[in-house]
Amino acid sequence: MKYPKFYLLLTAALFFQACAVKKVNSTDQINAVNTAVSIKLQERKIYALANGSVFFSNKFPAARLNALSQLNDSTFNITIEPENQPINQSPWFAFKVWGKAGKKIYLNLVYPDSKHRYQPKITHNGSTWDAVNAVKLNKEKTTASFKLQLGTDTLTLAAQEIISSAQSYQWNNQMVQRYQLTQTVIGKSIAGKPIIALNSTKSDGKKIVVVLSRQHPPEISGYMAMMQFVETLLGQTELAKKFIANYELVIIPMINPDGVDEGNWRHNFGGVDLNRDWIDFKQPETRAVRNFLLEKVKKQKAKVYFALDFHSTFNDVLYTNEDRPDTNFPGLTTAWVKGLHDFEGDNKTTVKPSGNGGNVSKSWLGKVLNAEALTYEVGDNTPRPYIKQKATKVAEVLMAELLKEK
Repeated sequence: MKYPKFYLLLTAALFFQACAVKKVNSTDQINAVNTAVSIKLQERKIYALANGSVFFSNKFPAARLNALSQLNDSTFNITIEPENQPINQSPWFAFKVWGKAGKKIYLNLVYPDSKHRYQPKITHNGSTWDAVNAVKLNKEKTTASFKLQLGTDTLTLAAQEIISSAQSYQWNNQMVQRYQLTQTVIGKSIAGKPIIALNSTKSDGKKIVVVLSRQHPPEISGYMAMMQFVETLLGQTELAKKFIANYELVIIPMINPDGVDEGNWRHNFGGVDLNRDWIDFKQPETRAVRNFLLEKVKKQKAKVYFALDFHSTFNDVLYTNEDRPDTNFPGLTTAWVKGLHDFEGDNKTTVKPSGNGGNVSKSWLGKVLNAEALTYEVGDNTPRPYIKQKATKVAEVLMAELLKEK
């Protein structure tokens, strides 16, 4: 099963920032950065096994390989553990393997405290990914076993396609150049990596749409949907041009760069689920987003009309806030969901309303900024072309509904 190159950024030209960004003066955010790491970091190394005929490596961004043992000359156990406990069961793995061409090897992914979730994917070039077939699970689903044949190329295996923080920064730069966006460093992660916001500049800045992504490191399908959603809103259709002339689009594509690059299952370097930190704001990443949005709304005397936070889970799900008559655009979520469901036909995305007082992003965006806000969970195995189709459609529905306000 092949995945389109549209969604995948080239890994050969990774870089952090190719264009200038402006700084946000936020002493609260800067002074609150905690340099202590509250998770167990991996030992990054290259493993030489089977008398030098097989090599493994976790020395690259987004890798996760905690331990490796050899059972015989061709069978290897790869231990996958989380950054800390307790944690959501999202056992991410990613590693490289190479060796003697033609050699067949047998791999066991071993989860001491979890169960297998993601069907392994493999790439030879970093851009085209194939599903690994014939994966066998033990009864408890704590071990996943499959066979590989080594070739002349280095193979990369991962739970999902890899999109590291550097690849995200590269996409940001492409968006800036293509769509004349402003790029702002709104804060730093615990490890000092920039949290980036992008915003369009062709409206008066009084009406805002916010897009968030990658609070949870393994949630690649949600990030893919975010990219297509954003590019549709910024596109060259007459609808998109009218939308951008009337609304400022604010995108924060990667809120947890540390967790992404460490190959974490769920948390940041503080060992915290960032999407449970939207009341206390103890982590610098969520605090940076909060401060930036509050400062922007105040400075521009603006309102946030719609906010969408992209995530991934087992199947497509929409988590909505309870309906309120006093948001900045009452009824927008209902109309937006209807547009999605009309497109989907019989196989409609499940909608799960939840209370507005929770500690997740959609609750804060609704409660504090009075936005119509929701969480869009994209299925782990939702076909990648269908992700693109749905993201395009919901972007079009959103623009049409927002422009009715004029």
